[in-house]
Amino acid sequence: MKKLSACLFVVLGVISLTAQSPVFHYFDQKNLIDIQGQVLAIDFEEIYGKKSAFLMLSIQSEDQRLFQVEVCPQWFFTADIAVGMRINIRGSLLENSAGTTYLIAQEISLQGERFTLRDSKGFPLWSRSGGGRHGNRKGSGGRGKQ
Repeated sequence: MKKLSACLFVVLGVISLTAQSPVFHYFDQKNLIDIQGQVLAIDFEEIYGKKSAFLMLSIQSEDQRLFQVEVCPQWFFTADIAVGMRINIRGSLLENSAGTTYLIAQEISLQGERFTLRDSKGFPLWSRSGGGRHGNRKGSGGRGKQ
């Protein structure tokens, strides 16, 4: 009986810690999708600590689904974006336990321009820029506007 009580105590402790720990998400190239829709809201969130606020978009797709889209650090995305704009996004799809459909953007197209945010493996291009505030329009170097 002591072993059973000890095991139950450990399991309950793990469940308690799991419930309190933040949800970690990552780019998964196996879950890539393309959506087209309209920007409903624009926000900036410090989702990875206080290093830099991330550009977050709320998008309503053409089939009326709602997506929360993690774009990139605000300093990296230099294009003008506004509520009501039509947008195409390629990204990694995640769904959290609350049922929110979440997308980590790899590439965004708006107003005839395409902006690459992550390479083909999902690695963030802003991490290659050394943390500087260089924007993402670099021509054919594989980063930015194409």
